[in-house]
Amino acid sequence: MHRGHTLSRRRTVYCCTLLLGVGLLVSGCDGDKPASEPPKDPYAELKTEVSQLIESGMARDQIRGLSIALVDDQEVVWAQGFGLADQGAQRPATSETAYEIGSVSKVFTATAVMQQVERGRLALDRPIQEFIPGFTLQSRFQDSGPITLRHLLTHHAGIPEQYVGAFTPRALSLPERMELLREEHQAYPVGKLWAYSNTGIVIAGRALETASGMEFTAAMKQHVLGPLGMSQSSFRLEPHMMPAMSVGYGALAPSDAPPHWLDGEGPAGSLRGSVLDVSRFIQMLLADGRAGETTILQPATLREMWRQQNVGVPLDLDTRVGITWFLADMPLTNGQSARLVHHGGATLYFRSMLALLPEHKLGVVVLGNTDTSAELVPFIAQEVLARALKAKTGLEVAAPAQEPQVQPVSRPVEELRALEGVYATDLGPMKVAVENGELAGHLAGLRVVLVPHQQGLFKTELLGTPMWLVFDRIDGHDVVLLPQGPEPMWSGRQFLGERVTSSEVPESWKSRLGQYSLPRDAPREFFESAELSLSEGFLVLEIYSGMLGASLSMLLRPDGEDRAIVLGLGRGKGEVVRFEREGDARFVITKGVRMQLKP
Repeated sequence: MHRGHTLSRRRTVYCCTLLLGVGLLVSGCDGDKPASEPPKDPYAELKTEVSQLIESGMARDQIRGLSIALVDDQEVVWAQGFGLADQGAQRPATSETAYEIGSVSKVFTATAVMQQVERGRLALDRPIQEFIPGFTLQSRFQDSGPITLRHLLTHHAGIPEQYVGAFTPRALSLPERMELLREEHQAYPVGKLWAYSNTGIVIAGRALETASGMEFTAAMKQHVLGPLGMSQSSFRLEPHMMPAMSVGYGALAPSDAPPHWLDGEGPAGSLRGSVLDVSRFIQMLLADGRAGETTILQPATLREMWRQQNVGVPLDLDTRVGITWFLADMPLTNGQSARLVHHGGATLYFRSMLALLPEHKLGVVVLGNTDTSAELVPFIAQEVLARALKAKTGLEVAAPAQEPQVQPVSRPVEELRALEGVYATDLGPMKVAVENGELAGHLAGLRVVLVPHQQGLFKTELLGTPMWLVFDRIDGHDVVLLPQGPEPMWSGRQFLGERVTSSEVPESWKSRLGQYSLPRDAPREFFESAELSLSEGFLVLEIYSGMLGASLSMLLRPDGEDRAIVLGLGRGKGEVVRFEREGDARFVITKGVRMQLKP
C-alpha cells in the first residue's frame, strides 16, 4: 500500500494505493524430474518499493543515513542500510550501524522495571518514595494522590521537565538528578492528564537502580540487553561500539552539542543500538516475552504494558497510552482494524521509530542519523507494516481520510466573539479575535484567518500548510484542538492550546521585568538567557537557546511572591517558575536552569 509523504509536521498526506499480490511459483524441468526452486520471497516487492521510497525521501530531505529491519515472528525478513553512516569517511550505513535511538529507550527501561515488578521488588501502584528513599518533589495540589510507578511510566505523574546539566564535565548520575528535583513542583495532580516527561522516566530508572542494586546502565545490560544478545547496544557508548556508531548530522554544529546530556537522561533516551540488535527485542515481544529458552517478561506483564492505562481521562483526548507504549489502530479495508503499538524517539541529530502489529506477529524498526528525518522515519515504519500485513495475510490497510469533507459556513459574529481570547500553545501565545467580521489568530508574529466550516471546524493556513482547528470545552477547560493527527500513529484529537486569562501583576513582580542570563561563572545550559515582560496583561517569560537557535515563550500567573505558574495544558505547562534573591542579585529558575537578572 503506497501512501505519499509530505513535510507537514502535523499530518501525513496519503496518495493512491497499490500492492500487487504474490504470484504463483513457477516450476521448471530437468529431464523427466521437476526441478525444485527456492520459495518466492513474499516480501520481495515490499523491499523493492519501500527501498525506492526511502531513497527518494532521503534525497528530498537530505538525510545522510538510514537503516531498517522488518521482523516476521522470529525471523528478520529484511534488514538493510541506506546512505552513509559517516559521510567524511564514506562509510555506508548497514543493518549493523549503531544509532542513538532516543525515546525508544523508554520501552527498554519499562521492560526492566516490569521485571522487578514481577519479582516483587517494585510495585506499580505504591508511592514512589517506598522505592527511592528520600525522594522529594514539592506539591501544590492538596487533593493529589501519591506519585506511583504507573503514573511515571504513563506520563501522568505531573513531573516537570528538567534541562539542567547539559554541559556538565560528566554525565549526572540518577541520584544527582533526584537531588535536583527536591525544590521542583508537580505540574499537575497525578492522573489529571497525559504530559510527556523525560524526567518522569528518569525517576523510574532510579527506582530500577534501587530495586536491582545496580547502576542503571549495568542493570539494563544484566537484565535486558545481555539476555537478548544485544551485544552492540548500550545505554552508555562503549569503546567496542565506536567502529559501528553512526555520525549524527543536523543544523547544530558538533562543537556546540552538549557532551554528556544524553547520558544524563539515561533511562529516557540514551540507548544506542543497531536495527539488528533492536530486532532481537522485537522478536522477544512477538514471542510473548520469551527469547529462546529465556523468559524476559511474563505474557501477562506484556499484556498489561499494552493495555490502555488512561481510560476515562477527558483531557487526554484521543491519546492512548500503555506502560510507556503508545497504542493505536490501523484501519483495514474490511472495516476491522489491526492493533498497533509503537514508540518513536529523537535526539539532537537522530530519529527512530519502533512499531509492532502484535496479533499479526510483525514488527519494524527504522533509525535515521539526520535531524531532517523526523517525518520520513515514522512514515516508512507505518508504510512497511501496512505492506507487510498485506503480503503476509492479505489484509489491506485503509487509506486515511483526506481533508474533511465540509463546506464553509457563515457564523454569527456573536458566536465568533465567544471564542476570542489568548490561548497558551506549544508555539507560544495565540491571540484570537474578531477583526473586520472574521475570526483571526495571531501566533508567532503571523496573522491567520480562521474560516468557519461545517461540523464546528475552522480552516486556516500556517506557512503554506492547511490546518484544521476546532474549539471545545473539555473538563472545564476552553481549548482549541487539532481534530485529526497524522495517521495512523497519532490519529484523533490533539491539543493545540488552552484559553487562559490574565491576572493582576503585583508591583513586586514588575520590578523583576528585564533580561536574564546565566551567571558569569556558571556552565553552559540548553537555555542560557531569558526575558520577563508584560504583554496583553500577561507576564511572559521567553527563554532562549543559542545552541538550538530557538526560543520558548510561556505565559505566567503569579502565585505568591516567589513563584509563578506556566499557564496552559500539556507538556511544559503547569510548571512552577521560581524567583530568588541574593543580596542585590535576582534570579529566575525554570526547567532546572538558574539565570540572573541583568542590571
